[in-house]
Amino acid sequence: MATGPKVATTPLEVLTNDGTREAPFINQFWGPGIGGVLGFTATIVANWATRRPMLSGIQRIALITGGCAAVGKYVDDYRNDYLAERDAAFRHYIQLHPEDFPDFSKLIFQVSVT
Repeated sequence: MATGPKVATTPLEVLTNDGTREAPFINQFWGPGIGGVLGFTATIVANWATRRPMLSGIQRIALITGGCAAVGKYVDDYRNDYLAERDAAFRHYIQLHPEDFPDFSKLIFQVSVT
């Protein structure tokens, strides 16, 4: 029988990664990929707007594409660091004020037919 992910019973468990949740494979390529595609597209559009052949200056296109991919990687890493720091602050606040965050109880939903 298949088992699903562990259900959190306390608010602190919601913010704690116990190793069972892994980032999707595509996440490591998403930021640099989007940056590279945007850089490549912007260079091609700039060539088109100035009435040059679209792929002229291939060295410039390669440099701008690589540079934008690096910027995309930097922004992605910055975002991950920011979110990790935010979650750490949330965990710390929950540890300092456990009375404000009671344990989860099972919710029972009743269906009323009128």
